[in-house]
Amino acid sequence: MNFSQYFKTPLEQMIEEQYRANGILLPADLTIEKIATIFGVDVVYYDHGPFSDNEDYVIFLNRNEEEISQRMIFFHELCHVVRHSGDQRWMPDMFREAQENEADRFTLYASIPFFMLENFRLPARLSEAISRAAHTFRTHPELTQQRLDQIRERIAGARFLAGFTNIDDSLVEQSATQEEDDNGSLLPQRIRAFYDYNDFSRPHTLVIEQREGFNWDKPLHIEVDRNYRSCDLPSYMSKESAPVLSGDLSVCPNRNGCVTINLSRVAWRHGKSVSRLYLPMEAIDDALNF
Repeated sequence: MNFSQYFKTPLEQMIEEQYRANGILLPADLTIEKIATIFGVDVVYYDHGPFSDNEDYVIFLNRNEEEISQRMIFFHELCHVVRHSGDQRWMPDMFREAQENEADRFTLYASIPFFMLENFRLPARLSEAISRAAHTFRTHPELTQQRLDQIRERIAGARFLAGFTNIDDSLVEQSATQEEDDNGSLLPQRIRAFYDYNDFSRPHTLVIEQREGFNWDKPLHIEVDRNYRSCDLPSYMSKESAPVLSGDLSVCPNRNGCVTINLSRVAWRHGKSVSRLYLPMEAIDDALNF
């Protein structure tokens, strides 16, 4: 499996940054005690079902739970503590479902971090790769397969779309400055969309380019419901590129399907030489739901 074309989401990047900054560098470091410490969370073991207290940063785990299951439950509840607010018993179904979906993604990213996995030479046969990764990261085979499938599908999606985007890329370049908005004015930037191989219902990431540089003193309004031309994602993040995080976004008042990027926040992290922004739909979901 060629890991070079894998693209990390903002949630995945956040977890990796926390791990690296606190010396969580090997699968052996992924213990409940170490992870709880770096996120400032207390863990209480008792004889009842697991749950978490978001306000007090406490996770309650059943002391009799099998170790691997206990770790997976811990990662799931950890997401609720560090990322979510409110009591799920009283929130609308849509919000509760969004939180659960993010907690599931968090568990995949946190239990099998990509930056650790890419240093391993996995067997070519999927069943053997699942077995070795599950043993190394102390995860259930089902969750391990889900993580490996996720990585493989993103890589396959990049390869699949490259066959289309490389053919007409020159045409896209020629017409980039000819796009017009609804008022007939030339658009200052080009927006394209990257799609996951297993889901073409909506983009995985919007790619926003501004060759002359962004106006970092003004917010940037983006329509997320439009149909954009598909594109490929590069195999690495160049110095001219920067990810947009959920904290950089706000919902445009009275404009359905539109979000605003706080460019000054992006410039504070990455400088003002950036000419390309990556806006994952995951970050947009966070901004819309939380």
